[in-house]
Amino acid sequence: MPRGHADRNARRYQQYTGIGHQAALRQLQDRAPGNRPIPTAEGAQQLLEGLVFQHLKGDVDYFAHPVGITSVLPATGSLTLTLDASSTRHGHTLAAHAIEGLLPVELPASERSEDDPEIIGVQGIRVLRATRTALHLTLVGTSASLILTSAGDTDWKTLLDTRHRELTDAGYRPCWGDPLFAEQERDFRAAHAKWCLATERSSWLSSGLLRRVGLLHEVGAAYCTRYWVTWDDWKFELRHDPGVQPPHDLLVDLLIHSWWGMPLSVDLRHCQCDASWADPRYDRECRLELSGPAGSSGTLQLRFRAMGTWCGSRDTYEDLLRAGAAPRWLGRVMPRHHGANAEANQEE
Repeated sequence: MPRGHADRNARRYQQYTGIGHQAALRQLQDRAPGNRPIPTAEGAQQLLEGLVFQHLKGDVDYFAHPVGITSVLPATGSLTLTLDASSTRHGHTLAAHAIEGLLPVELPASERSEDDPEIIGVQGIRVLRATRTALHLTLVGTSASLILTSAGDTDWKTLLDTRHRELTDAGYRPCWGDPLFAEQERDFRAAHAKWCLATERSSWLSSGLLRRVGLLHEVGAAYCTRYWVTWDDWKFELRHDPGVQPPHDLLVDLLIHSWWGMPLSVDLRHCQCDASWADPRYDRECRLELSGPAGSSGTLQLRFRAMGTWCGSRDTYEDLLRAGAAPRWLGRVMPRHHGANAEANQEE
């Protein structure tokens, strides 16, 4: 392959996954001819990725990368997901948040009731192994593989051991090492069978989005991205600083690209970017709704919110700086604050 073509493909791969240019070159060189650059996960692998993405829970915290994910490395039967090391969620590292939110734990008898689930975390997720640098997850009874990593000095084994000790001391029973579904996991799945089925059927969508999550940072221009799920409907809200044009057409074009993207089609495109009535003091929102092939479950709604000038986002800019956001990215998503910050630093 000509060098120029290889570089262009590597840059595109970097856009989708967030990994570095040289790593992207190596990944594409190792790909068999004719195989898609971002392979599609199937079966249990697809479900594991979808469950992890759903339960990492995107919210309004401000991260160095949108939704706190630095990069992903997708393979046919595995996914490596790197979390921001410097960002925090409610005062905890994203690695600690992931362990708490993903790994299943049985409640003690004193905290059980007929109205509440008797287990927290994600039913069926298991820890294959934990090292200082990574946490290797699977689904019970399958060969699915997802590896959580984080840059910096994150020690996954210590975090896991600490979590296990604190839970057992408080009367909880961690079941992320059980070879089979625990009784409470089976009970939960039976009581919420419709929800579990909807999650499984729409996992093609959640897995595909996770495998292309780099687009939010490399192509998007939102300083804050949050997402939530209602049954099999995924919704993303991307907030843009005043004066920043939401690049929704480019982002969606890449997401539905015939070779790099997903089998999605646009069902609704409502744009207010150039609305003649728009008042710059107030928010505007462009909304796109997408769905998969006929008969598939799951829909995607993207809300591109352009914040009005009422929005005093200087504090948000400072939050992003503390979270470790790259200056180049800050210059793109919050140019008015970044320019002022650069000028202030020069004067000093």
